[in-house]
Amino acid sequence: MPVDFWAETASPVKNPLKDAFLYYAEKLYERRNVILSSYFPFVMGGDMPASDYLVNMDLRDVPDNYFTMGFGECSTGRFYEKFIKSGIYTHSKIISWFPETMVVDTKRLGSRPLPESFFDLTHSCYRGEVCIIGSPEVPDPLAALFIYKQLGIEAAKNFIYNIAGFGAPVNAIRHIGKSSNNFGSIFIMPLFFANVCRELKHVAVIQMREGYFAEPFILFSKAKSENKNYQYINEFVKSQDFKEAFSEKSFFMADEKTGGGKDVKKNFACLAETKIFPLCKNTYFPELEFIFPMLREVVK
Repeated sequence: MPVDFWAETASPVKNPLKDAFLYYAEKLYERRNVILSSYFPFVMGGDMPASDYLVNMDLRDVPDNYFTMGFGECSTGRFYEKFIKSGIYTHSKIISWFPETMVVDTKRLGSRPLPESFFDLTHSCYRGEVCIIGSPEVPDPLAALFIYKQLGIEAAKNFIYNIAGFGAPVNAIRHIGKSSNNFGSIFIMPLFFANVCRELKHVAVIQMREGYFAEPFILFSKAKSENKNYQYINEFVKSQDFKEAFSEKSFFMADEKTGGGKDVKKNFACLAETKIFPLCKNTYFPELEFIFPMLREVVK
């Protein structure tokens, strides 16, 4: 039996989102005697058990509404073929945005120039100094894809050559500005974690000269005829409790009509995510088919 709401989200917002949904479901049951089922995977990305990947599921068990980050499982060609092209998920919309920015360990950076944009990270002076989110199995492709879209494949390769490795921001923060830092001098991380770093010594949070990017949170839904609680899930993602769960972690709501980033731009100067990742039926970028393998080669 498919669940009504399957939410695969980043750790900063996972528990607030779960609490908000359970509160909404409880109140809905009291008002209308409607029961909503849900599932929140304990981990996301490459550390998930095989059973938590939708592409491994029997079609009868695929959740009616799947809420996820745009460059996880849903960015793959396999997901596109099985769920989008086949028509299993007939509706998709961007609900909110996950902005990323750059944090620099100025102590480790030394005499090298302080980067002022993601494009600067294609320069050879940063070889072995860049740390990005994720793991070798599921690396965060946003920066590489962003640079590729703006400057081309050679620039994307130069950026990837400069990557030292991968790390969870919560782990990297413990070492930034200290002699124990083995991650690198330049960290690409969510705005929420970058704001935490502002209080640390030997750290610079970069206000970009140009070019920000953000990852979308997307709600995929089956057709209403097969999705008996579609209206309630949509009501939930528009609720104030949902918005508060995201905004307090520096995730910004998308424009309800277009999926664009009016709220993002209002809160995060110069963010140009709508030019880089326009609203579309899916988030499958063919470029990821060669960007992901290059990223996975980084630590070998």
